[in-house]
Amino acid sequence: MSCQNNKSDKKKNINTTEMQKYEWTPSACAPKYNPAQIHKGRFIFSNGESINIPSGHTLHQGWGKSGPTHIVGDDFKLIPSKLEITWVSYLEKKFYKGIFNLPKEKITKLFQNGYIDRLGKKETYSEINVGIAPGGIICVWLIGNGWTIEVARYKGDATNVSIEEFAPSAIISMEDYLNSVLAEDFNEETKAKMDLDNISFGKWDNYRKRYQWKPNIKYKKTGELKEIRITYYNGESIYTIGSNEILNQFQDYPIPDHIRMEWTDKNGNEFGSKIYFDEEEIIMAFKKVFEDLDHNQAELVLEIDKYNSDLTVILQNELKAIHLKKARIKIYETSN
Repeated sequence: MSCQNNKSDKKKNINTTEMQKYEWTPSACAPKYNPAQIHKGRFIFSNGESINIPSGHTLHQGWGKSGPTHIVGDDFKLIPSKLEITWVSYLEKKFYKGIFNLPKEKITKLFQNGYIDRLGKKETYSEINVGIAPGGIICVWLIGNGWTIEVARYKGDATNVSIEEFAPSAIISMEDYLNSVLAEDFNEETKAKMDLDNISFGKWDNYRKRYQWKPNIKYKKTGELKEIRITYYNGESIYTIGSNEILNQFQDYPIPDHIRMEWTDKNGNEFGSKIYFDEEEIIMAFKKVFEDLDHNQAELVLEIDKYNSDLTVILQNELKAIHLKKARIKIYETSN
């Protein structure tokens, strides 16, 4: 990324005589312990031009995480109207492909509206990220500085790719080649977490389930939230200033994977916390709290004790309150 033009006075978008362009780059990702590789991929613009998505990398950095990117062509680009992609899922030893219409108007609106960052400034997105998961699942996100939002989900079709096309210099079969990548590119600890016989094919679609909820930060004594970052299981995230009004609004959010936040007490002392949820516990809690359709809003209450040394996590609505006892919580003092 070092070759990118980062002039401080550069605006995030410009108008041309034909249509609006934005400063963004393409990237790609795959879930942890479910590696994949893009064979060929590109975003196609309505004028017929295209930009390649990074290929040839063994992807496994995490669902929705920023991956390898190519700094090519103009900094400012049109919003793409199509996605064309062929890739291999290593655990399945299976290739998928597809060409899909992107929600261009939705993406354009998100670029235009942007988001409020952790310093209270309005920013906009800088990457269009393609995620590929077992079963042919494809998700597309916009990524900014701590902000990630899903814009589309697709399903590719199984296809065949020859070893001559995929790895022209290989002198072994496709199966042996894919096995060699798994054997050579990962350490033993990582390979032990790759379950070839029990791939969770439906997991990434289940992560996309949304509920009407909001965070609610409470203090046993006086406190003020300075910033918060919420990362969701579906790859989305928000990272914003504590006074952002969206934190007070019920919205359709996925289930959170972890939360980081910072606050000050009445004396100006600064504290931070990291909260990592137990996946099974929090998914079950959301199901139970939202099982009554007449009460379809809830708060995720994070209550900080009077010593700023511990907090409790409760998911609650008018009928139910579930204490998330398995969440791993760390609180620490911070400084500027």
